[in-house]
Amino acid sequence: MEASGVEVLVGFQRRFDPAVSELHRRVRAGEVGDIYLVRALGNDAQPPDFGYLPQSGGIFRDLLIHDLDAVPWLVGEPVVEVYASGSVLVDQAFADADDVDNAVVMLKFAGGAHAVLAGGRHDPLGYDHRIEVLGSRDSLVVGLDPRTPLTSLEPEGPKAAADAYPGFAARFHRAYLAEVAVFTQVVAGTVANPSPARESLISLRLAEACERSRRTGAPVRVETEVRA
Repeated sequence: MEASGVEVLVGFQRRFDPAVSELHRRVRAGEVGDIYLVRALGNDAQPPDFGYLPQSGGIFRDLLIHDLDAVPWLVGEPVVEVYASGSVLVDQAFADADDVDNAVVMLKFAGGAHAVLAGGRHDPLGYDHRIEVLGSRDSLVVGLDPRTPLTSLEPEGPKAAADAYPGFAARFHRAYLAEVAVFTQVVAGTVANPSPARESLISLRLAEACERSRRTGAPVRVETEVRA
């Protein structure tokens, strides 16, 4: 693709979400300070059609690959180690497809910071996606708003809204609009490609490392060339 000279913009919509983009800007500007920990959560409201599962690539290549792209992009350091674990808690159909429906991933970055990613195929309250970055100067979160399907038990805490996000299309509506606009600008040659194919290899390699870790039960060292 690079040899052809034709730009390829990969559709990882989190990079185009206004709040995630602002988080990226603040991290790069040093406003968060040294990153201590990143937490990312991605839960589907309803499981996908079970007929899709055998061709989905599994939970790491299908669901969590978006955070495996976004989190290293935010941190800006290479991932050196991956550990992943998963379970079948939603439906036996996932086990029949040699997959899991709930998974947790731990990433260790070259500078020592960690990220914890969690993904699931069913949330009875709605679609939930959040990213938290905790640093030496600030702690920031995206995805926490009046439509987040989450109930606080604190007296003044927020309650799950009746119009909680039903799916990723609603949750990332602004991101998809921005993505299309940026795509036209990339085609016109007026902006640099913010989601090139070369960088998408990072998330794919990390997803494959997660799958190996889940199956072996052991951490997987990541090759040094896999970097954001």
